[in-house]
Amino acid sequence: MKFFSVARRFLPEFGLLLCGIGLGVGLAYMIAHAIRLQEGRAELKAYAQLLVEAGDELGVENNQAIDAVTHDNLPFCSEQEIAFMRDYVFHSPHIRDIGRTKGGMLYCSAGLGKLAQPKATSAPDIATGGLKLNLRAQSLISANTTWFVVEKYGVMLILNPEAIQNFIEPPKYFSGFLFDRLSQSLKQTFGPAIPLTVDEVAEGEPIERNGILYQPLCSQTSMVCQVAAESREDVLAGGGYLFTGFPIGGALLGIALAWIAILYYHRHRSMEHQLRRAIRNGTLTIAYQPVVNLDTGTIVGAEALVRWVDRSGKTVKPDIFVSIAEEGGYVSDITRLVLRKAINEMADLLAAGNFKITLNITAEDLRDRRTFDLLEQCMRSAGLSPACIGLELTERSTSDQAVAIRAISDLRLAGHRVYIDDFGTGYSSLSYLHRLSVDAIKIDQSFTQTVGTGAVTATVVPLILKMAYELGLMVVVEGIETSEQAEYFRKAGAGLLGQGYLYGKPVSAAQMKWLVLDRDRFN
Repeated sequence: MKFFSVARRFLPEFGLLLCGIGLGVGLAYMIAHAIRLQEGRAELKAYAQLLVEAGDELGVENNQAIDAVTHDNLPFCSEQEIAFMRDYVFHSPHIRDIGRTKGGMLYCSAGLGKLAQPKATSAPDIATGGLKLNLRAQSLISANTTWFVVEKYGVMLILNPEAIQNFIEPPKYFSGFLFDRLSQSLKQTFGPAIPLTVDEVAEGEPIERNGILYQPLCSQTSMVCQVAAESREDVLAGGGYLFTGFPIGGALLGIALAWIAILYYHRHRSMEHQLRRAIRNGTLTIAYQPVVNLDTGTIVGAEALVRWVDRSGKTVKPDIFVSIAEEGGYVSDITRLVLRKAINEMADLLAAGNFKITLNITAEDLRDRRTFDLLEQCMRSAGLSPACIGLELTERSTSDQAVAIRAISDLRLAGHRVYIDDFGTGYSSLSYLHRLSVDAIKIDQSFTQTVGTGAVTATVVPLILKMAYELGLMVVVEGIETSEQAEYFRKAGAGLLGQGYLYGKPVSAAQMKWLVLDRDRFN
């Protein structure tokens, strides 16, 4: 039983590790697969380039042979010329015979000597610019043999058809072509048939068909085109080092990421447990930031802000722990704790009637009548007027207009002022602000910081102020940090309130009370 209890405890961590390993290996395999295919294509292109260069070299050899015979200064088909051609063939790596032609007739060759009766040459497969090519001409020596024949300027070269095929390196294979750019015709010289069009061969781009990778490539200086090919299966088989190393690395990376996720999971759970305990024990604290009348410079109120220091002594930002509470569905517990503490700590100052505080509420609070009931109960117990407690709604909490409108109406009927916090950054746009029937807006500090900068958003501020005036809304300007910003809003209209570091950072209840005693400190 103990074993199964421990196993259940660590089941989420084990699941995260397995998921991390699986995702890491899968991703690594995909990367290795892509890298190997890219390598395979590069290898095919390099191989095709070798083939093209070999074809170009053969072409150079042919041109040199033709030039040598046409400029041998020997009588046509004389014994001396036949001997010259025999010597040339003997030293040539690819030429098997050289003959002399005239008027489509062969008169002599190095191998046959001088013919008693000239014989007609075969019709060429390609004829361009004085060059005639016959890809499989019948041999005059053996009826069972065909040759690759080049004829130009009355010189006929009989070539070894196996010349270029010496480059074959399994598992690669290739096909050779001659491409006549003038007629856009393509003649295959050797190799298996390929499923590529003339245009595809001429363009020279890699193509995959039916699991075969093809790399066509044509010479820039001759008619030679080559198409190197290899199956995808054989290409991938050559990447053993990738498919071994990458998955191992991927598994290790997956484990690392899973471990980070596990640590985050435990930290999140630990933080959530600490937060629940802090709420239950009431150890969250309240800080109060002054709100000042810009006309008189006096402190007229404060915003109550919740603070939390975890058990390690580290201050946790409200955005973090409030988000955790929202995810856990108990953010209203924080709201009610803040409500009770704020009224208890500031009751004597609020009772004087010249000081007000505002509390932040969330979308969950708008749906939870317990928060409003507690507010009414605390106000009644402390003997305070509802007018001294304002409620601030973030713009996000007003996204459900039906709920927001109903809750705002109830709060205002009870005598509370309702503020829209961080105005201009969320849902409550100008188009439906009037439907919410709030008492005030708090201009977000992002607009305040544009004052005097020439930024485009700075032009929005006068529009917001004008709109608020026309709707009869009180305005609180957040984030005032400089005297220039304060002066701008002081001149912008009467009755504006300001909040920001220029007037004070959030402080304890005792410090806040001390500040209020010195009401003229910002005059």
